[in-house]
Amino acid sequence: MRRASERRGAGGAGGGGSAGCGARGASAALGLAILALSACSEGEGGYAGTTARVGKDTETIYINNGSEPEYLDPGKSNDSASSTLVQQMFEGLTTYGAGDLRPVQGVATHWEQSDDNRLFRFHLRPEARWSDGKPVTAHDFEYAWKRVLRPSTASLAATNLYVLKNGELFSLGKLKALREAAPLRAAPRPDAPSALDLPKGAFVVVLARSPIQVDTAIAPLAALPEGSAAVTFAKGDAKGGASDRLSFGAAGGGAAGGGAAGGGAAGGDAAAGGAAPLGSAPGGGWQGAVVDIVRVGPPCKCNGAADRWFEIERGGARGFLPGCALVPPAGNAGNPGKESAGGAPRSEAYAVVTPHTSLPTYDAAAPPSGSAAQGEPPVGFVPDALLVEDDRAVGVRASDDHTLDVQLEQPTPYFTDLTSYVTLFPVRKDVIEAFEKRGEPELWFRPENIVVNGPYTLDEWKFRYEITMKRNPMYWNRDKLKIHRVVWLEVELYNATMNIYKAGDLDYLGDNTSLPAEHMDWLSTKRDFQRYPYLSIYWFEFNTKKPPVDDARVRWALNLAVDKRQIVEKVTRAGQTPATHYVPDYTGSGYDEAVAEDRKLGVDPFSSPEVAFNPERARAMLAEAGYEVVQEGDGYRAKNFPALELLYNTSEGHKQIAVAVQDMWKRHLGVSVTLRNEEWKVMLKNVRDGHYQVVRFGWIGEYNHPATWLGTLLSYSPQNRTGWADQEFDDLMRAAAATADPKESIRAFRKAEKRALDRMPKLPLYFYTKSTLVKPWVKGFKGNSRGVQLVKWLWNDPSWRDNPSNQTAFPELEFPAPGRLGAP
Repeated sequence: MRRASERRGAGGAGGGGSAGCGARGASAALGLAILALSACSEGEGGYAGTTARVGKDTETIYINNGSEPEYLDPGKSNDSASSTLVQQMFEGLTTYGAGDLRPVQGVATHWEQSDDNRLFRFHLRPEARWSDGKPVTAHDFEYAWKRVLRPSTASLAATNLYVLKNGELFSLGKLKALREAAPLRAAPRPDAPSALDLPKGAFVVVLARSPIQVDTAIAPLAALPEGSAAVTFAKGDAKGGASDRLSFGAAGGGAAGGGAAGGGAAGGDAAAGGAAPLGSAPGGGWQGAVVDIVRVGPPCKCNGAADRWFEIERGGARGFLPGCALVPPAGNAGNPGKESAGGAPRSEAYAVVTPHTSLPTYDAAAPPSGSAAQGEPPVGFVPDALLVEDDRAVGVRASDDHTLDVQLEQPTPYFTDLTSYVTLFPVRKDVIEAFEKRGEPELWFRPENIVVNGPYTLDEWKFRYEITMKRNPMYWNRDKLKIHRVVWLEVELYNATMNIYKAGDLDYLGDNTSLPAEHMDWLSTKRDFQRYPYLSIYWFEFNTKKPPVDDARVRWALNLAVDKRQIVEKVTRAGQTPATHYVPDYTGSGYDEAVAEDRKLGVDPFSSPEVAFNPERARAMLAEAGYEVVQEGDGYRAKNFPALELLYNTSEGHKQIAVAVQDMWKRHLGVSVTLRNEEWKVMLKNVRDGHYQVVRFGWIGEYNHPATWLGTLLSYSPQNRTGWADQEFDDLMRAAAATADPKESIRAFRKAEKRALDRMPKLPLYFYTKSTLVKPWVKGFKGNSRGVQLVKWLWNDPSWRDNPSNQTAFPELEFPAPGRLGAP
């Protein structure tokens, strides 16, 4: 999923540049600024800029990349400025075909797949080479994919590979293997009874670790109450004086109330069945106490998620809490040998685990592993020190140098689209790990160090100014490339970019650059102007952990007070569509068909008046949240509404949108908003650290399926910076992905989308169109819904005036029909 300054996984900005002609980047060269200023006049012959290409050879192309890339590492690239460049330097099993971006031959020449679309076997071309001359092998792909999933890599793009068998469990650090044989014990003691002997190398899923920390003021229960199989746990609101609350059963009949800092229980009706909460823990309250898990209780559902009860102990006092009320200890508090909060030395650390036998077989004829198991799998304790990371359980393997086997967790209709995306590109283990051992993990992709397998390799990198690529002499199809050199400018201001283009110093405006809104009317009449629908959304993300936007009613009020049609018609002016939800209406995989069907029947929840601009209803919702909106003079004032700040990355276009929304919130709600802009990388860090209330972002689809947008809202997704977590949404997403029937699956994804929209963790503003400028001599350029142009398909035609065709530099190599894996 692409984030960007046009947040790729983030979407290009739809706004304009500075009021006049701008200069190049933040530290623009004076000569280039003068050149931009001199180009403010309209172009010639019906074109937006000059049609004379002076002093430039036909084998070099000039493109604007917009911003400085964050990573040129395929496994960690997550912004558009990075992924645009990575796509030119690396190549996956498949590659994007020009125009429709269908998968065509990349490193793979053909594949087979099973009838249920869970197993794939890719065959690699033997002539594929790295830029240092070494062969590209299936082992490079296996290493690259598992590296993305490895927790230590901390890749924000790891969710793209959760489709692999056990990919999610491994990436979340829950799937481990035993370094040596060990008994599965009933209690965390070396003399406890053994329920099962686990052999060396056996895989287990870690449910919890002991010691563990109590994350609630609710005291543990002396006994399990009736209805304990279904638990609702709600954290209290210290600001409002509300206590934590734990309720049981479908109706929430029994409830335990949390006390204050002392940790005592509040409320005599706490738990049905005589399960009274314990008193304060020895040495103080239970909130924040580091405790030992002494026994694993029965399974339960906490807030709809699979969970368990655990019997915990501190200083001789024992009681039960569900796992959702426990968290890993902060700092060294849970380390063995260290003193506990009660003063006693901690015992050996244990992990609560259950055996995991659902492993990849890569055999279409074999029954799913683990399917013969009956009943509830055993749960017990093993020493935490015996658990190791082992990626053999992840569903990808190189069976030889030129064969890659893949097993998916469930049928994934977009998988062979995903194989063209940067996250699934190969990287070399020996190159990367050499720099990791030196403590310089980000130096491997510098020009002097990088090893690539794609059409182009890095030549020069002038920080925040210009990046140059040259043709990779070892690329398997190098002789057919018509562009031998690519110059990427890093101009962030839209007016500056437009004027450099008009002067003839850009051949293409770039995947990550938008046109200035104030010039859109006259530009749209020009012959070198192109516009097409774009699988991307512009949205504001709320930090749902920070007041006042921690309240969904406030978030909805802010949403209903924005006139999105006015934004696209008066501010961005590039044909964008106002967005009332998260997935673009024209998304493929059957989503667009479901939208059309629902609208025909009048049942589309995202076309309802309930989601439309409605200032009156917005004021009512704000009042319901405790902020009464009163008339004051000619406007409104939201009583006692706290300070609110909107953060955006530096761009005149983003500023124009932010100013417009700031005005709407003031005019319709009486809410005053402060605007703050930051350079892209600075903003990314502040968002990761949670230093924001509302932030501008967007998302460009990495594949043509609703999961690419909705996946950013999963509670466990590294792309989810909002702090919003909803188990029902997570469950709906899993159910949708597991639904075999494509139409029913899309229906389920739309149901999950409705659930997320009801909670409004992100405020949708509009769905993009892509508006750009391309010189008439650039051939092979074909606009597409993801705004991706691979330079290898492009070429400069010196005879463009006499040659109206738009052929690619060379024909794509289509895949043969997939073969079949499994019994005949």
